Amino acid sequence: MTKMPLDTRTNILKVALLLFLEKGYKNVSYQDLVKKSGLSKGAIYHYFASKEELLVAVFDMFSESSKQPLAIDPENLVKDYESFRKLYFDIKIGQLNEFKTFLGAEIVAFNWVLFCLEAIEANAQLRITIGELSKQEIKFLEKCFLGLEKHGSLPKGKDPALLAECLYYMLEGAGLVMFLLENKMDEDFIKMYDKTLTDFFKII
Repeated sequence: MTKMPLDTRTNILKVALLLFLEKGYKNVSYQDLVKKSGLSKGAIYHYFASKEELLVAVFDMFSESSKQPLAIDPENLVKDYESFRKLYFDIKIGQLNEFKTFLGAEIVAFNWVLFCLEAIEANAQLRITIGELSKQEIKFLEKCFLGLEKHGSLPKGKDPALLAECLYYMLEGAGLVMFLLENKMDEDFIKMYDKTLTDFFKII
């Protein structure tokens, strides 16, 4: 996750994201932003003319920060299932820790999936941003499977692109169930992803 300086604009985005995650996009008012940020309404309007514009900027920031590190080459790093698992979780845990660091001590319990659904309802164009994030993740997983194939660790006849797409939706589906049905902490999601990844390797 890319570290960003906490200038005024970034600080507004941070405050907005915290409020959106905590209260839901619909329930956040400009007065909430003023109170939480310590800025005047005019100062916030200087950077964002509307709450919808602010929402789009929050997603743009999240999209940029969620990109896989360019220096990582999965096709050469992933040689077997264990190196696949290690690379995947090193990146995910690193992104999670960077996200927490950015939000600071005020980190709150949140439901990211429901927030995304609310965001799409408020601005349909965000469907494109979320879709691009999904494509990036699937492409990264495909490169991991290509690494397995390159090093002779993938059963013959398996399609890396199809495996990547299937694994992505398995991980997302398991996460969605946990979001909707259970009150879990970040560590529980890491364990769930680990189990899903392990089970997937067993069936391929």
